[in-house]
Amino acid sequence: MFDFARSALLFTNTLREIIHHLKYADRVSLAKPLGDILKECRDREPFTGDLVIPVPLHSARERARGFNQAELIAARLGLRTAGRLLRRRKSTPSQTGLTRSQRQRNLAGAFEVRGEVTGTVIVVDDVYTTGSTMNEIARTLKRAGAERVEVLTVARVPSYRAEETEASAAGPRTQ
Repeated sequence: MFDFARSALLFTNTLREIIHHLKYADRVSLAKPLGDILKECRDREPFTGDLVIPVPLHSARERARGFNQAELIAARLGLRTAGRLLRRRKSTPSQTGLTRSQRQRNLAGAFEVRGEVTGTVIVVDDVYTTGSTMNEIARTLKRAGAERVEVLTVARVPSYRAEETEASAAGPRTQ
């Protein structure tokens, strides 16, 4: 599991639209202000890592999109970034709408480290929902030698909304 996590903002409807424009409407210019907001968060919080690892997309998804939004956002932090140190080796379906346990199964064994990892690293992504992705990445990085894994995301889905996602994915409840 990761050791420390902070998000710059809550995941509001407006922020969801901004992030969706970045990821799905080819508005890569939005990565700069989002990255600047992330840098402000990093500067005011007790992060100790000096190597940034953006959450990787599977190569097929990155080719289709043309970029990795986490890499674009991470570039604004002004720290050494290792964009290819961590690789998503398994093409996983979107996590949207999955329960916490479905997300964990979906991500099991999805990442691998290609190189040496030591000390404290900061993993960067756009949105933190349940933490499943970050926990799987942290496990992978720690197995490869990282001592501490810190997480920095632009937005955090409030826990009650993450629970709603899980409840809606589970379907109607019967008594």
